[in-house]
Amino acid sequence: MTLTRLILLILLSSPLELLAGNLTITIDGVNEEQEINIRSVLSIEQLKNLEVINPSRLRYLHNLAEDEIKTALQPLGFYQPQINAELNKAEQDWHAHYSITPGKLLLISKFDVQLSGAADKDIAFKQLLAKTTLKLGSPLIHSQYEQLKKQLSSLAVERGYYQAKLTLHRVEVNLKEYSATVMLHFDSGPRFNIGEISFAPNPFDDEYLKSYASFSPGDPVQNSSLIDLQSALIDSDYFQRVEVRPLWNQMSDTEVPVFVDLETNKRTKYHAGLGYGTDTGARTKLGMTKRWVNHQGHQFNTQLLASEIITNLSAEYSIPGENPREDRYAILFNLMDENSDSVETRSYSIGISKQQQRGRWQQVIALNYQQEESTFSGVTDTSYFLIPQITYSTISTRDRLRIKNGYSLSTQLRGSSQTLLSTEDFVQLRLNAKGIYSLSNNIRLLGRAEAGTTWVDDFDLLPASLRFFAGGDNSVRGYDYQSLGPRNASNDVIGGRNLVVGSAEIEYRFKENWGVAAFIDSGNAFDDVDVSLHTGIGIGLRWFSPVGPVRFDLAVPQDNGDSNSVHLHFNLGADL
Repeated sequence: MTLTRLILLILLSSPLELLAGNLTITIDGVNEEQEINIRSVLSIEQLKNLEVINPSRLRYLHNLAEDEIKTALQPLGFYQPQINAELNKAEQDWHAHYSITPGKLLLISKFDVQLSGAADKDIAFKQLLAKTTLKLGSPLIHSQYEQLKKQLSSLAVERGYYQAKLTLHRVEVNLKEYSATVMLHFDSGPRFNIGEISFAPNPFDDEYLKSYASFSPGDPVQNSSLIDLQSALIDSDYFQRVEVRPLWNQMSDTEVPVFVDLETNKRTKYHAGLGYGTDTGARTKLGMTKRWVNHQGHQFNTQLLASEIITNLSAEYSIPGENPREDRYAILFNLMDENSDSVETRSYSIGISKQQQRGRWQQVIALNYQQEESTFSGVTDTSYFLIPQITYSTISTRDRLRIKNGYSLSTQLRGSSQTLLSTEDFVQLRLNAKGIYSLSNNIRLLGRAEAGTTWVDDFDLLPASLRFFAGGDNSVRGYDYQSLGPRNASNDVIGGRNLVVGSAEIEYRFKENWGVAAFIDSGNAFDDVDVSLHTGIGIGLRWFSPVGPVRFDLAVPQDNGDSNSVHLHFNLGADL
């Protein structure tokens, strides 16, 4: 026999074995979770959608599939599945098909969970066991069993049981009776308590720093409390590094000393900046902050803001309250000179305030004495006011610089009386709201609303700072800064008793740090209920800088006679 005839005979005798084909795998009869678990353990999956060049290995892996499927279903509570496995070949391609009936869930017939040690009387552990989905009569789901073990250990560490351990953890499956026994015995040991709290050398009184802690000596050691103290001290701005750690090697019985390692910031911080805004023109900022004045944590801050329209010098001396994280007192001084197309005013004020955190709301109660000279149509009036005011504000968002969803709300009530060193009686209420909602990763909706009203007998006696104006970057775009409001006989804007402004904007981010926007703003300041709203529409460019969004807007006013004018607005600052 010639060599050629021999090769031809081999090819004719087994042609299908020598031609490579692709493998497809189908699984039916199970849900998505079960299928994912099955495919994760199926050895034959490694050949899926590949050319089969070794049919013998393919058949070997297929023969393993039935046992692998049973193994994959057991952690999900199925111990007696019915499996029909087929491996077929059509022309060159292979197809593996597994039809599965999972069967009945294996139920827990004995659930033996025991707590010993101090945790036996800790309600947190009883609540954990009450909430677990692993119970007598429930299916044996292995992931739930492992989760309960982790939850017991994590809760023990969190609540100060640092010698806790599982003394027995076992699962027994009886296939004859088709039931399971779960045994978990957990010995927490003693619960450890906070001992002496000490600090690394620093410029503050220890008792003052201890007031930042939400715990005291004798309280249980809890990781969340230690982390909370660390975060609070960092947020105080006194320190650039804080580490709070229990000293386990120095514990006595169940008392564990806590040491706070600290590294202070520089005592004095200077800051300066240059910028431009269409409301203010070119502007500069200079400031100095004394992070601490004395060992009680008092602080001092002063800042000068100068622009083409507004010059403002402010100073604040703040004193921490009994709970320095939430309570703060301040002595305030402010000097302002504003000279815009609508307003010419000079004022100074001195006051005191108390800031408190009320749940999610920040409350500020203040009393300010203010003297102001306002000029309208060449006539200058001087006024004096002693103004008590209360402000509530809140912000809800995860990241102030990269906001996907969130909102801010604030309300302020203030007033004065002629019987208390004031030129005129008045009461004023102001409301502000902003909201952001993301339709997708690239599209956001932004809304803004502002409203205010003033009750006063003689409006002419109110200075410019107590009147309402509209128009500008943060008001109604398409109009100049404070150019909207009631006018006098000389057609000068003199401000109004009331204010209403609304804005809606849609923003599309086409690159990581760049976006475009379209918006509509509407509003006005007015004296009576018959308000005439002014509307501006426009488009904008957004640069999401490391210090917050930078906004470039082109807006067109919609009033008759002004619809052909285009206003440029430039603004920098957080969305909320």
